[in-house]
Amino acid sequence: MNTMPLVGILFGAVFAGMGIRVMTIGQRLRRHGVRVPGVVVGLRWSSSNGNDSGVYYPTLQFQTMQGSVVETESDLGSNPSPVYPGQQVMVAYDPERPQRARLDGVGGKGVLHGVLFLTVGAVILVVSLVAAVNSWL
Repeated sequence: MNTMPLVGILFGAVFAGMGIRVMTIGQRLRRHGVRVPGVVVGLRWSSSNGNDSGVYYPTLQFQTMQGSVVETESDLGSNPSPVYPGQQVMVAYDPERPQRARLDGVGGKGVLHGVLFLTVGAVILVVSLVAAVNSWL
């Protein structure tokens, strides 16, 4: 039995799930998030395979409406980074969980990331399901 379609189904489902999660958090921040000025205090490079391909995750520092200073890493990374350490930015954060924060703006809300992950996941999932059905027939 060929296990490749099963691996594709799992991989596609995980990718699609990640896309849904990114878009759900972005939607919550758009609806209920608080927007405040902040500063980028760092960038963390993350590479899954140890080579030159990877993404930068910004570390954001901001003050909540209650006066607490929060420093947290955004869950959205990109390459190249749209921001640099020391840059003043607008931050959108979840008032119930201030550690959940993103850059405020089109890229920071996660719509593009979410749609990309969801689309890639759905394509892989459908192709793998078709391959699985064809291999079982």
